[in-house]
Amino acid sequence: MIDRRAILGLISALTLGLAPTAWAEGEVAELTVALAVDDANFNPTTASVFKLAEQFGYYEKHGVKVTFVSLDGTPQAVAALQSGAVDAADISLDAAVRLRAANDVALRGVVAVSTGSPFLIAAKTDITKIEDLVGRSFAIADNGSLDHALSQAVLRSYGIAEDGPDYVAIGAPAVRIQALAAGQVDATAVSFGTYSSIDGKAADVHILLPAKEFSERAPALAKFVAAREDTIAAKGDAIQRFTNALIETSRDMAANPDKWIAAAVAARPDLEPAKIEGTAKAIADRWCVNGCMNPAKIDDSVAFVYANPDFKDVPVLPGSDMVDLSFTTKALEVLGVDRGTGMDGQP
Repeated sequence: MIDRRAILGLISALTLGLAPTAWAEGEVAELTVALAVDDANFNPTTASVFKLAEQFGYYEKHGVKVTFVSLDGTPQAVAALQSGAVDAADISLDAAVRLRAANDVALRGVVAVSTGSPFLIAAKTDITKIEDLVGRSFAIADNGSLDHALSQAVLRSYGIAEDGPDYVAIGAPAVRIQALAAGQVDATAVSFGTYSSIDGKAADVHILLPAKEFSERAPALAKFVAAREDTIAAKGDAIQRFTNALIETSRDMAANPDKWIAAAVAARPDLEPAKIEGTAKAIADRWCVNGCMNPAKIDDSVAFVYANPDFKDVPVLPGSDMVDLSFTTKALEVLGVDRGTGMDGQP
């Protein structure tokens, strides 16, 4: 069981002295952001933009110093954001809806770094169809984690009940995929980048549901960077600079895939360069070159969340109540509107 008090104590210690502050023009603004462990390191998905913005100098260019707090999954990031221990957190949309609508936590999504879902479902080779997952062990990061929520949503689209698989909380994607390769669990959902670490090496594992099909059955906006409204009021300048840096980095990576490949190869020596090149092709149209805050897609994604039977008693809020579009709007005024790719095209 997660010891949330210990986690929040650690975060408070890490962020001591970084209380919300108004930043004058020309000063370096500071921001603390909670990320899942993989994203805080180098996740071979578009979420790698968090690290790449630092590596390629975009945070420095936009005058913001970002301190990332690495946490083990969405539930811990949500707890950190709710407590005010961090300024912002990259959290799942369903967690944000529950916080704001059911728990009356005043937060807003400000920018996103991923369109669609990067997950696929990998399973033992004796599991040949989705329905075979019923009654089998399915590794997740934690109850309520992004991979858990999205897996349930995707399986629900196949008519499989929430308690169909035997969900087992064992941690980060790398741990889950290695557990599957070792035969300790029957299936799991991980990104295509994580799966590449065992691709061709585990004889009894295969891709049961490819990433493209998983994404088609999941919401267009699965996660966003959210901040509490009081933090937005106090640190709006820092959040704006952070937003600008993420968008400009995403555009750089989308326009220069070889640059991303080189960075990924250097950061992830555990992955074969050929697999990284394949991942680059898979994420080519997923970079959030305009911040991925398209209002129509936000509305659709929020509706997708409320379609979950677990949300039947949660007060219904419109998509517009979940976000603050001013940051991406201003970023596009400053940077211009990119032509848009995939699900990040502008309305």
